[in-house]
Amino acid sequence: MIKKNNKTIIGVDHGYGYIKTSKTITKSGINEMIIEPPFNEDILIYGGSVYAIGQHRTEQPADKTENMDYYILTLAAIAKEMKEHNMRRVNDVIIAAGLPYSFMAKQALNFKKYLTKQKNVEFTFEGVKYSINIKGAEIYPQGFPMIALNLGKNKSTEESIVDIGSRTIDILTFINGKPIYDKCFSIDKMGTLDCVDIINKYYLSEYQERIDEEVIQNIFQNKIVSLPDDRIKFVKKVIKFYINNVCKQLDAKGIKYNVTFCGGGATVLKNYGPTIDSSCKIDDDIYGNAKGYELLAYNTIK
Repeated sequence: MIKKNNKTIIGVDHGYGYIKTSKTITKSGINEMIIEPPFNEDILIYGGSVYAIGQHRTEQPADKTENMDYYILTLAAIAKEMKEHNMRRVNDVIIAAGLPYSFMAKQALNFKKYLTKQKNVEFTFEGVKYSINIKGAEIYPQGFPMIALNLGKNKSTEESIVDIGSRTIDILTFINGKPIYDKCFSIDKMGTLDCVDIINKYYLSEYQERIDEEVIQNIFQNKIVSLPDDRIKFVKKVIKFYINNVCKQLDAKGIKYNVTFCGGGATVLKNYGPTIDSSCKIDDDIYGNAKGYELLAYNTIK
């Protein structure tokens, strides 16, 4: 959250796997409930409807304006960010958000309208009433915030950002502050959730049972899990297969040197990927995009 000219900028990274602000992270999961439960944890009430937020990831369409899910998830994300700052009411909110690079031309305007369709919004999250006045929204390509945060030290050198997300991998390449368009693109359906699907496919074939997604996410992060060693070794083998394939595709596109890897998949690359060139680096701050969106909006607002 950043303040400028009496406006409050809140960055929201609308991932297919997780939705993040500069300080919070929630699974991109939403389930509408018939009645309000006796507990209020993860419960959001808006427009007379009751939703459980982030308990289980739910499949989301490529077009985030297709249903109300990402709108409700945005309200939950904003509420969590407001809670971090001990706020219950905020006026003149600017939502700073992003879309995959290849989706921008088609979806950016509709996404902006989607996020700002109601100016004065009141809702309850986890038993607390929130009131926000939405002044506007700024939409940027995913990965672009990391350029603002990481690049520019040697502008004469071609530099790339590779944002490995849950669904897409977004690549942005700049030289002398200008984009190189044939090296700016998205690879759809090759994010970390696609790796989860690959693991489940081969795990089912090998052991005739499924593996919980939460277990896979923990293995991504090299956390301890309650699986036999041989099964953990098998999952790690599939992860290495996936991340090596990602690196091969990037190499084929000439994305190999002076690269900053970011997004949720940056941790997977760090833990399981091949050795990267010394000119490259890994930024595994999962809040990086949301922080960057806020900085970009801060510089955009007059």
